[in-house]
Amino acid sequence: MMLNFSDILQNPVTMPIATAVLVLVILTAIFFSILLGRQRRCLDKLQDISGSLSHLQDSFVRTNLNLESVANRLQTLETQYAEFSENYEHSKVELARLAEAMGGEKQLTKAIDLARGGASAEEITLATGLGEDEASAIVKFHGATKR
Repeated sequence: MMLNFSDILQNPVTMPIATAVLVLVILTAIFFSILLGRQRRCLDKLQDISGSLSHLQDSFVRTNLNLESVANRLQTLETQYAEFSENYEHSKVELARLAEAMGGEKQLTKAIDLARGGASAEEITLATGLGEDEASAIVKFHGATKR
């Protein structure tokens, strides 16, 4: 026996079942629509996060390159500082040597001036701190009696 579709719909038992099935289908469609909407929003948020992470990675790479550049510059500056310090120490030594030489010349010039002024070797030794032999030689060669 084959029942017609219209017979099934007119059956009092099948009508509530058909209505319940139809309501379940509609509710399932609404539920999946809501799930798809949420999934789309989650995917959008995930893409935003991915973009932010990509931007952070680019920033990290740039920062790392900048730090390497700063490290290289710092190393160059340290090398230059070491060279400057070495040059400074050499200059200090040379300046001390020149000052010592100039001081000795100054004493000799003073001793010659004293000898020309008629000072004795003993007076020159006391005034300049030169040795007696040097003072005697200066008096001998530059003394007032030599002129």
